[in-house]
Amino acid sequence: MTARSSSMTPRERLLAVMRGETPDSVPVIADLSWWHAAHGGGRFAPTVAGNDRRLLDMMPLHRQTGAAIHLNTGSFFESVFRDGVRAQSHIDGDRYTQRIETPVGVLEEIRTWFQAAWSWGIEQHMIRSEEDLKILRWAYEGVQYKPRWDVFEQATTIIGDLGVAFASVPYTGMGFLMARYAGVEQTVMFASDIPVELEETVAVLNAAHERAFRLMAEGPSEVLFVSDNLSSDVQSPRWFKRYSADHYRKMAAIAHDNRKVVSVHIDGRLRGLLHAVAECGIDGADAVTPAPWGDLTPAECRAEAGPRLILSGGVPPDSFDPAVPLATFDGQVEAWLALRDQSPGLVLAPGDQLPPAGDLNRVTRLVEIASSAVV
Repeated sequence: MTARSSSMTPRERLLAVMRGETPDSVPVIADLSWWHAAHGGGRFAPTVAGNDRRLLDMMPLHRQTGAAIHLNTGSFFESVFRDGVRAQSHIDGDRYTQRIETPVGVLEEIRTWFQAAWSWGIEQHMIRSEEDLKILRWAYEGVQYKPRWDVFEQATTIIGDLGVAFASVPYTGMGFLMARYAGVEQTVMFASDIPVELEETVAVLNAAHERAFRLMAEGPSEVLFVSDNLSSDVQSPRWFKRYSADHYRKMAAIAHDNRKVVSVHIDGRLRGLLHAVAECGIDGADAVTPAPWGDLTPAECRAEAGPRLILSGGVPPDSFDPAVPLATFDGQVEAWLALRDQSPGLVLAPGDQLPPAGDLNRVTRLVEIASSAVV
């Protein structure tokens, strides 16, 4: 391969793909927050998407590698609960606690810091009973959201040409319960034992989160990011269609009415979900990880997604381990880049994040390969 000159910045390249245009080369993004935390960045609060200090600390990594930043750029809204509801969180040593206090009861989530994994593991879920679901609904029925476009403008200034500040929005109601507040097992038990209570709770959460989504869509943000950690072995296509598809369609409509792009985080099993998400009108799938970690090859990802859905990801996280031969790594990168012949809706990235043991130089290698072309 012979390198060719690039006329677009990483930001321009990424936005071109998001707008359905063909860039001068496939854009490369990377979520380096996990690697950064383990290499001097320190602990992070689970409910904080980012801040200017953390962003300033991470930008040298993106300048070094050339990979665009898209996440961990800040939280652009604040939750404003009605009178009588108090939400707070704090870290005490290795323990993180989040509490929601209401006149009808108290909810509490407890996490423990696992140094080996550089992450907070959930020790106690916030929702453990039918009564807890009622408390959660009471808290979220009246919640409103306040925009923080000053944070967005600050992040955009810091990032410059090295990326796009994706405006993260809350999980869907079902994603919220499964990934955060109740856990997979408890949520499935609710679906079996108290289906009406569960569906009512999902509806309340979706209605609240729609207000946050609409707020982000009506502002200056360019790309909206739904944080759902979708995986078809947790939320099957049928489960997704039952509990979340209508909300996804609504989010897509709101985004498009405001001429915005909306992407969703799919960092697990893909079969059935890529098609289901595309059917809802969502524009992009983030953290797409093909085989051997995922259940679909790159070609199968595109076949299932169709030509319109933007596929962002492509390289399994284990492949950034220095022990993995570069020939294997390069082969995976080339297999992903081959999809550009079928659709311009393609972004190259470590899927989902660069692990703490990953080789940062391989992120640079992504950029170099993507910016090269066979003459």
